[in-house]
Amino acid sequence: MNTREGWAAFVDETIDPPLPMTREELEGLSPGERALNREARKQFMVRGSVVHTAQFAAIEAEIRRRLMLNQYKSHGKLGVIVSGEPNIGKTTTVSQIARRFERRRRDVGRAGRNTIPVIYVSVPPSCTPKLMLGEFAHFLGLPERPRYNTGELMNTIATVIANCGTELIIVDEIHNLNQKYRQMAEASDTLKQLSEKCPGTFVYAGVNVEASGLLLGTRGRQISSRFQIMHLEKFPRTGKGKQAWANLLVAVEGSLGLLEQESGAILRHERELHDATGGIIGDLTSTLHMLAIDSIDSGTERLDLDSVFGGNSAPAPVLTGAT
Repeated sequence: MNTREGWAAFVDETIDPPLPMTREELEGLSPGERALNREARKQFMVRGSVVHTAQFAAIEAEIRRRLMLNQYKSHGKLGVIVSGEPNIGKTTTVSQIARRFERRRRDVGRAGRNTIPVIYVSVPPSCTPKLMLGEFAHFLGLPERPRYNTGELMNTIATVIANCGTELIIVDEIHNLNQKYRQMAEASDTLKQLSEKCPGTFVYAGVNVEASGLLLGTRGRQISSRFQIMHLEKFPRTGKGKQAWANLLVAVEGSLGLLEQESGAILRHERELHDATGGIIGDLTSTLHMLAIDSIDSGTERLDLDSVFGGNSAPAPVLTGAT
């Protein structure tokens, strides 16, 4: 996704869910058609299905709010930082929100051939100002000019961003910028200067950003004053969180496309799944996807959680509401 072409392909990609069918209908297909159906279900499960949780909705709403406010600001633009533990869904969340944003822009005719509504870059390790700007140049497809100084490169990038109508700029792996180190602090300054030189709302995403060093010192306080920090949290099994966890399990279960998976059967093992994944959505989906792919390939067409966790499962709780 770190090039204009790669991002466009990500936004363009639409994987439709295969038509629902019974086992009898599947067995009535030719061997080739059965194989295609199984592959289509596995592909949709892993790449076409996104569960939108309450946390996702809150982050999307905050980003859209700041996009609106920044339309009227010439300086001191506002941004959002998405922070959380590894594999908790930060990159998936910000990339899917940005994808939805660009697709809406296309739907209303505000994303023409020469526009770039969204830019997506990642902060490289041991980042310097020039390396940071190089990520933007790489995404935009600008020719490499080794003799460009940082100021010239920044002005060129800002001009291209303004001319392309960019509105949303995602900077992933922001935890790689630690203000304790001079070159990284300067790279952070570079992002701030770029945000003042061009239109666009910046969204940072990174691992445990508050502890990463990004928000240290005067520079860090400036970032904190302009960026709303949004946390992606684990799903707990206590209080209201227990219901959200149950709803998440059923939502993921429904995206697996297993022909003989009884809806809600996954809840018999909700405690064991929470113990195994810590309530982290990335670990949960990886675990269930592997089990579901095994069940499709073996022909069982249901999650075999009894063999994973044992058969002494709890009764399935009653669902109310949504995540």
